[in-house]
Amino acid sequence: MALLDLDWKKQFFNYLMNERDEEAFDLKLQHFPTSLFRYRKLSDYSIQNIKNNDVWLASINSLNDPFECSLKFDNDACLRLFYSSDVFRNNFKQATGVALSSLEVKRLSSSKHPYLDYLELCKFHNVIITVSPEEQIDKVQNRWKEIIKETNSYVKICCFSENNDSTLMWSHYADNHKGICIEYDFENVDSLRPFLQPIIYTNEIFSIGTFEELTSHKKIGSTLIKSKDWEYEKEWRLTIFNPPLNLPDRISVPTPKAVYLGTRFEENTTDYQKRLLDTLSAKNIQVYRMTKHSTEFKLISQAM
Repeated sequence: MALLDLDWKKQFFNYLMNERDEEAFDLKLQHFPTSLFRYRKLSDYSIQNIKNNDVWLASINSLNDPFECSLKFDNDACLRLFYSSDVFRNNFKQATGVALSSLEVKRLSSSKHPYLDYLELCKFHNVIITVSPEEQIDKVQNRWKEIIKETNSYVKICCFSENNDSTLMWSHYADNHKGICIEYDFENVDSLRPFLQPIIYTNEIFSIGTFEELTSHKKIGSTLIKSKDWEYEKEWRLTIFNPPLNLPDRISVPTPKAVYLGTRFEENTTDYQKRLLDTLSAKNIQVYRMTKHSTEFKLISQAM
């Protein structure tokens, strides 16, 4: 079953990256979870989220994975594209007085190692170059970092999981089992479902060819790729991408289907416990308690 899940998610991602949106959406609908879960610390914020039917959206730099929205590109492909442009030819002529021939430009734009061939071409024309290959790569990489930083400023996300019984998730995101796990049903929420996507777990950073290939779809794609180390989270992500407008801090969601209390829930203050339970009662939300299985290392839920 896990392998089948992985296969459809990879196919969905391929459709999305090739801008086959209708096929991607149809495939996602066939596998859309009946419930998605959000692990939370019990706090003023989490109680207000339940009361107001909303969730907080996080900026990329606030997340706990330093590789969030990482992108790599092909430095040589970028150089080949640049060397084939009129901008390069005109700038080269203006700076050196040398007009490159079409054959020379073709050599650069099809070279396996374009910058090394560029150095050879400059040497042939007695043009002195003071930038080493390493320095040239650093210049391109720095420009790439600027683009990624700008792109990430246009994105906010909210994370959900397919599971409510992950011991690690309860530990990491629900205050060491003192918090809560909120269950949502997005199956019939047309306003949000298009923005909810499954995370793809892989060993390689998301890669594109050149700067010009960084389309809106590719930017969204970068938010959906994470290391296999995070695979246990079985994450779905609500992604809001809206350049260059200000992004909201919160977004409306349906009333939760249920709320699950952690195995150490009673360690919260009496005031917090009462406020949460009163809120759930007022909204007629089902409450469950997570308990430890008696013979296995797993959590089970029991209705209260």
